[in-house]
Amino acid sequence: MAAEFVVNRAFLSSVFQEIQARLANVINYLDEEVVKKLEITLSSINDVLDDAETKENLSPSIKNWLDEIKHEVYELEKLLDLIDTNEQRRKGTIRHFVSGFINRFEYRIVIKELLHRLEFLAEQKDILGLQEATRDIHDTPIRNPSIPSSSLVDDASVIFGREHEKEEIVDFLLADSDNTDKQVSIISIVGLIGIGKTTLAQLVYNDHRIMEQFEMKAWVHVSQSSNLICLTRSILESFNSSTPDTKKLVILQYQLQQRVMGKRYLLFLDDVCNKDGNMWEDLLLPFSLGSSRSKVIVTTRDNEVASIMGSTRLLHLKQLEDSDSWSLFVNYAFRGRNVIEYPNLESIGKKIVEKTGGLPLALKTLGSILRTKSSESEWVKILETDLWCLPNSDNNINSLLRSSYLNLPSNLKCCFAYCSIFPNGYEFEKSELIKLWMAEGLLKCWGRDKSEEELGNEFFNHLVSISFFRQSVIMSLWNGKYYFTLHDHVNDLAKSVSGESCLRIEDDNVQDIHERTRHIWCCLDSKDGHRKLERIHKTKGLHSLMVAAQGYGDQRFKISTNVQQKLFSRLKYLRMLSFSGCNLLELAGEIGNLKLLCYLDLSYTEIASLPNSICVLYNLQTLLLQDCFKLTELPPDFCKLISLHHLNLEGTHIKMMPTKIGGLNNLQMLTDFVVGEQHGSDINQLGKLNQLRGKLRISGLENVIDRADAVAANLKDKEQLEELSMSYGQWREIGYSTKVHVYVLEALQPNRNLIKLTIKDYRESSFPNWLGDHHLPNLVSLELIGCKLRSQMPPLGQFPSLKKLSISGCDGVEIIGTEFCGYYHSSNVPFRSLETLRFEHMSEWKEWLCLEGFPLLQELCIKLCPKLKSALPQHLPSLQKLEIIDCDELQASIPTADNISELELKRCDNIWINEFSSTLKRVILCGTQVIRSSLEKILFNNAFLVDLEVEEFFGPNLEWTSLDFNSFNSLRTLTITGWHSSSLPFALHLFTNLNSLVLYDCPLLESFFGRQLPSNLSSLRIERCPKLMRSREDWGLSQLNSLKQFSVSDDFEILESFPEECLLPSSINSLELINCSNLRIINYKGLLHLTSLESLSIEDCPCLESLPEEGLLRSLSTLSIRDCPLIKQQYQKEQGERWHTISHIPDVTIS
Repeated sequence: MAAEFVVNRAFLSSVFQEIQARLANVINYLDEEVVKKLEITLSSINDVLDDAETKENLSPSIKNWLDEIKHEVYELEKLLDLIDTNEQRRKGTIRHFVSGFINRFEYRIVIKELLHRLEFLAEQKDILGLQEATRDIHDTPIRNPSIPSSSLVDDASVIFGREHEKEEIVDFLLADSDNTDKQVSIISIVGLIGIGKTTLAQLVYNDHRIMEQFEMKAWVHVSQSSNLICLTRSILESFNSSTPDTKKLVILQYQLQQRVMGKRYLLFLDDVCNKDGNMWEDLLLPFSLGSSRSKVIVTTRDNEVASIMGSTRLLHLKQLEDSDSWSLFVNYAFRGRNVIEYPNLESIGKKIVEKTGGLPLALKTLGSILRTKSSESEWVKILETDLWCLPNSDNNINSLLRSSYLNLPSNLKCCFAYCSIFPNGYEFEKSELIKLWMAEGLLKCWGRDKSEEELGNEFFNHLVSISFFRQSVIMSLWNGKYYFTLHDHVNDLAKSVSGESCLRIEDDNVQDIHERTRHIWCCLDSKDGHRKLERIHKTKGLHSLMVAAQGYGDQRFKISTNVQQKLFSRLKYLRMLSFSGCNLLELAGEIGNLKLLCYLDLSYTEIASLPNSICVLYNLQTLLLQDCFKLTELPPDFCKLISLHHLNLEGTHIKMMPTKIGGLNNLQMLTDFVVGEQHGSDINQLGKLNQLRGKLRISGLENVIDRADAVAANLKDKEQLEELSMSYGQWREIGYSTKVHVYVLEALQPNRNLIKLTIKDYRESSFPNWLGDHHLPNLVSLELIGCKLRSQMPPLGQFPSLKKLSISGCDGVEIIGTEFCGYYHSSNVPFRSLETLRFEHMSEWKEWLCLEGFPLLQELCIKLCPKLKSALPQHLPSLQKLEIIDCDELQASIPTADNISELELKRCDNIWINEFSSTLKRVILCGTQVIRSSLEKILFNNAFLVDLEVEEFFGPNLEWTSLDFNSFNSLRTLTITGWHSSSLPFALHLFTNLNSLVLYDCPLLESFFGRQLPSNLSSLRIERCPKLMRSREDWGLSQLNSLKQFSVSDDFEILESFPEECLLPSSINSLELINCSNLRIINYKGLLHLTSLESLSIEDCPCLESLPEEGLLRSLSTLSIRDCPLIKQQYQKEQGERWHTISHIPDVTIS
């Protein structure tokens, strides 16, 4: 009850400020006397809110009184929004009449009714005994005037008192596993809530040593409601950077098993509390096929959970030592101030720190609270509060979080409470949440000297600084964006303080929705979508509706035009609407009914057009259309969306911009600007959009033929643009000077603050002068794609900040000479900051003469440059990855690189190695000469090699007696492709830790060297190896109990029946038969002993006549049959005559 009051008080206090400021603008609609009465009434109510906040136990009468006030204030705010929009129309800002708005006479009737109700509520304050707030002028606190404007996002690299624990975990992760009976090694970090388990795990996750050693990493937050399917999906999503398209557990586990097969992975399971041992056993089952050096990190509050999960090692986090506690507290409480200058506060602060018991969350929270307080009385008040001391339970943590919440400004309380609309574990971008706050009007009632986006940025950073928001590790790594989430306890707090205002509809239990609910997040599925929407329809005062799709493709609930018409006719006061990712093919014209709509998200839907009625949404600030790939145009009256701030067109196929888009001068985000054919002059509309920031992609530049239009675009003055892409399409004859595009691009000079630049398909003979070292000093990334240059490269070597340079498809370039380096001297080496350099598809490039510099280069790729003859830089001290692919004429030696870890040489037979580092972890070699000249040198004395691929070897057998293969304990994956020799150059059984072996297209290979396979092999794939297949009974597979997956592909008509009896070991759980053109019979006796077999896949076997008459194993959970025409009809679900023999298998696919 108290929590609900707090948010009521916060909401009312902030909204009162806004309403009182707006009343002066509605005199034309209301009697002046009515306006004055409203101001007096609202002020009278506002005066007693402070008194109510000080009461510890609120009576039901006060609670009801506050709810009534909040409801009436919502109604008043809604009416003022309608008046504002109508006033814009009256003044001519909006030219056409806004249908559905009531006239002035009706406004006055409605506002008088509201006034009467508010006056009645104001009179009740005396009956309820509420007093006006008073302040002691002698104890006025000295507060910072506002939330600090600097970024308050935590620096995760700064830690206090956890260095030893971090190193202990890193040592465990990097060490070879001594766990002989199982492959999944687990370390559990155990400790109290707020002790810093997640923070420590994140530090480990981002440690450079970990990033180098593990091939795959995944981070999953385990909420209390997580089940086996959800967790498996989340892990797959984290590994793959994409969402799985199924919810079937057997398919998910199979996909996960394939993903980790033979790989060294690192899995973080954060905040585990589930004690279901069977679930954890099933979850970890697919991971057994990964490398034995893989690891899992678990954070949990419960020792029992750590035990149930079979932890290899436990790390109990203790409270911080006194000195570390003080350092952490000072970092938050005195940020931006010198603690020495506040001796009185320092002494009080040390007493506060002592009472926290060394709990990091308590230290961060209290430090954040005290950062904005400078009076001793305020610090003493915190010191004397006992709710948070000696934290040892959820209740104490919740009290601590609530204390932090109570110290927020009123507007910020409302912004935080709004986050309760998000389900547990929901990950959001900063910009996304700020746009939502804007739509709800939560940023309007603060100072006018800053934009709403700037205020939202300050609010967001502050909530990060007090640990209400925490950065999500994985999402940031996928796409370079930063995502955030709420800890479960913080999410519970948001839900508590929001009361009835916010509602999440996540399951099938749909109850009646309270009439005063304002914000709903709803998950719809095909089963009960209509039933949920019927409940939502009744909530006429709804402000926010976020609809999430459940299921995939056509299985999702379809949001038809009929469904939309009902929504839009009843929910007329929506400020925010999201259909992102939903099954939406068309947007109903009734969208125009939502006069107050500020935020509309239609991303990832299949809409092909927008109705013109959307253009009457004069309050619309945000329109998101990302990846609406069928969308080709915007409606003709689009320029009437005068309030639009954010327009995302990324991934659409818009052919041209709407007329007069430059009139939308509030635009700050415009992802794409398309210059249409015959509309080249439209680019001058960019000149009117002076607030653009972030990233902008301009396409269709071949249509711009007048330099004056390019000058008018005024890119040079757009200081807040960080990323710019300029793209040309198919060039046409323009009948003018051939230099026209040079002049146009010269006139499109970007601002010096630009960070990333891409120029695509530019085909003139020279680049503009501004593409040089002095004009873009902050440029970090540059891509030149498909630029058909006919002369020299631009001088790029002296860009002081350039870290990534990619040059691709520049076919006209023959020589990259000294001009590429720019003008330099001994103290100013070329490319001094460059870390990644790529040359690709350079068909005419012959010489590379600029070979000096590159002191920090970590990655060098030269690919598909067939005429390149010379040369390569000879010394790259920081190089870690080198790729040279399809450079047949290149004659050069590999650069000296002491720390290189990855090497790929393909079809470049004239490359040689003088000396090479022993730090290589991954090597790919392709081509007979490369393998002959390089493989032995690379393998010699290399104890760190993990992954080796050799391809396309023709010639007599290789024998390397000088190599000590017993030293290759690190090798985990071996792939041999196109090996045209009768035997392999090494005995496979000597690679004792090899997990995965792939042999592909080796037609002459007769046997494994020594006829033995590694004892730890878990995956074996053999394709197009006919002679090897003939000797399969000599392989000794039946004794290889480590083998889990076996895949065979044979299009040489060797196999007619497979597998032979006892050919495969009983440990096999996945079997694939692919492209076996002569296979007729699946041998039941060969399967009978495979009691662990879970997945069977048969693909492209045209002669297969049937599956075993006896049926398939009961252990099977997945059966996939594709392109096997003779048996397709026999085994169709519930219709085929043999369906009953496989009907016990949970997941069957026949196509």
